Amino acid sequence: MTEHTEKDVLMKYTKCSYEEEVPRWLIDELFSNEPEENYMMHCPECDHKMIVKK
Repeated sequence: MTEHTEKDVLMKYTKCSYEEEVPRWLIDELFSNEPEENYMMHCPECDHKMIVKK
């Protein structure tokens, strides 16, 4: 049996210290034509923006 490993993107929040891994498939659906450095979501902890952690 072959195990499938799903890739994640580590996102960090600009206002608080919260970090979260977001599944790559979700990022691809939300930002299909955007380069990775432009990915942005909202933090569930502080409702501020989150960006890709480099």
